[in-house]
Amino acid sequence: MVIRTINNRSVSQCALSVSVVIPAYNAEHTIGRAIDSVLSQTVPPLQIIVIDDGSPDRQCDVIREYGDRVELIRQSNGRTASARNTGLAHAQGDLIAFLDADDYWEPRRLERQHEIFEQHPEVGLVAGAYFVQEPGSERRLANCPHQFWTDCVLDVEGERAFRLAMMLWTGTITVRREVLGDERFVSGLEPAEDRDLWARLVLRAPVYFASEPLATAVLESGSISRSDVARDCSRMLAVLQRHRHTLGPAGWMRWRSHTLYRRAALEPARLRALGLLAESMLFWPLPFLGQHGMRRLGRLKRLGTLIVRPSNARRSIHKGKAG
Repeated sequence: MVIRTINNRSVSQCALSVSVVIPAYNAEHTIGRAIDSVLSQTVPPLQIIVIDDGSPDRQCDVIREYGDRVELIRQSNGRTASARNTGLAHAQGDLIAFLDADDYWEPRRLERQHEIFEQHPEVGLVAGAYFVQEPGSERRLANCPHQFWTDCVLDVEGERAFRLAMMLWTGTITVRREVLGDERFVSGLEPAEDRDLWARLVLRAPVYFASEPLATAVLESGSISRSDVARDCSRMLAVLQRHRHTLGPAGWMRWRSHTLYRRAALEPARLRALGLLAESMLFWPLPFLGQHGMRRLGRLKRLGTLIVRPSNARRSIHKGKAG
């Protein structure tokens, strides 16, 4: 690691160069925060590539204010996978880091990950813990995997590799370009296209998951994964099908069951939710032991809520008549 001066301040610079890929759509109010968090890194990147994915708002005007510090690429709207792939086609760094236009990094994000790559040359992908934040609210630490998975080199295969991939959040990921190779995001799998790629990459080289939170995911209400849970789960089922060989028969059934439960947990229509729970139980009636982020006895609790709900509704009607 060497030291150089930028804007009258000393910053560290590692031998490994990094390109940052940021897809952006309707992000005029948040893209500046994302870019500023990259420009504030104690280890500056070689490139900051922002892909305007046919956005109708003024985000391009905001990006242009950064001048030649940011490479702006404009394309017709092709959704997130296409935009990220466009960024990858222009990336020149030894490492490629991902950030979405809604989110932002801690100042030591790249420095800390550089250190890991240099200390562990066998590692092909580094990710880690992060914060989550509702717009206008204080942020909080997201659920972190069990310590078994953190602060160590992970060389796994089969269902364990898939499970590790599902723990990774895009805003914390940096991957060696040589490990990425010709692998790309698959259009049509949004918003699960990133999970699909990570599931492929963890099989290519060891992974390091850092417990130090170095990024923040801002939970915008308009995001696909939050506003259209049915679509997210549908795409996740497609990802499971693509990785069925890696998961094995039991793993595929368990993950399919978990995805159906997640859909049932957020389904407002009672009968539809009951049907999804029944389908989930059909594929995997046993507990989801070791499943990251899984609520204890979640399916039984959701079932209880659905069963009790009609009684509560009837009591409310009777109260109204009595009044």
